[in-house]
Amino acid sequence: MGIDLGLSSFATLSDDAEIENPRLYRQAQKKLRRAQRRVARRKKGSKRRRQAVVLLRKIHQHIFNQRNDHHHKLARMLVQQFAKIFVEDLNIQGLSRGMLSKAVQDASWASFLAKLAYQAEEAGRQLVKVDPRGTSQRCPCGARGPKKLSDREHVCTACGLIGKRDHVSAMEILRLGLSLQDVTKPDVRVCVS
Repeated sequence: MGIDLGLSSFATLSDDAEIENPRLYRQAQKKLRRAQRRVARRKKGSKRRRQAVVLLRKIHQHIFNQRNDHHHKLARMLVQQFAKIFVEDLNIQGLSRGMLSKAVQDASWASFLAKLAYQAEEAGRQLVKVDPRGTSQRCPCGARGPKKLSDREHVCTACGLIGKRDHVSAMEILRLGLSLQDVTKPDVRVCVS
């Protein structure tokens, strides 16, 4: 199974399934802003400030717990369903410094990949990281079709494949992973109609 991690959807699988991105931090921002303002208004060292800090910590802990739960459940589901899982070997630290840093950190891909790795090892499944370069620019047939990030649809001029960019990228990750494994490739083409 090829997995393409993203921000619009948390992950897209090579069988065209999409896992929704919960955006837990974004949902809790209003609550966090209120709690942080409450802490800022209190006098340092006061009892009410300590209480406000405890409330702020609880909100952060709740977000962490929700994200952790989502990652564990998703990793368990993937490990139970698939014997071989292929993911991109992303430079998450580099991505978390750019313009999309809040969204990347909210998705917390590194945490998810760590949970997926240990659960795959525990279940005796295989998790393989593939080189992410060009996975969204290449078609599973091997043809290269440069696209902007705003282009959400993949259209291959060589083989005629038309599909969602993330799905085609997940198929390419699967193809790359299988070629690394030196295993006979299943037909990963989508019906063109």
